[in-house]
Amino acid sequence: MDDSTAPAALEELARLIRQASQELDRAIATRLGESSVGRWHVLTAVTSGDGRSMSQLAEATLCTGASLTRLIDAMIADNLVLRRVDDTDRRRVLVFPTRRGELAFAAMTEALASSGLDRVAADRGKVTRSLSALVDRLHATEQAHT
Repeated sequence: MDDSTAPAALEELARLIRQASQELDRAIATRLGESSVGRWHVLTAVTSGDGRSMSQLAEATLCTGASLTRLIDAMIADNLVLRRVDDTDRRRVLVFPTRRGELAFAAMTEALASSGLDRVAADRGKVTRSLSALVDRLHATEQAHT
């Protein structure tokens, strides 16, 4: 590829990855009967029962700042999660699922299991390795330029 087509190829790659992500989120949200997959990501992260900090939830959901706070506030209002001060570090707040949140997550898991989307995930090893390699390469490129 010559230098004149590199930016176009990069734009196409970025667009295709965004489109794949949006289509997967749309398909999952449709199966869940939700408008977005944010609640599913949060419930997936917190159902271990150990509680998750807002920074851990930001990493798990790819939501940050005010968007994540609004999402958690709405989930608290719907009695899906609750906040508690961390026993070991009183400055930290952890998010835990409520019983209703656990039941909602179980229903979401069942809806996805019966949706047929598992066929998309069947080849996830190859796709995951490729995407992980791309992320690693992008991080390495970023680090080389800082």
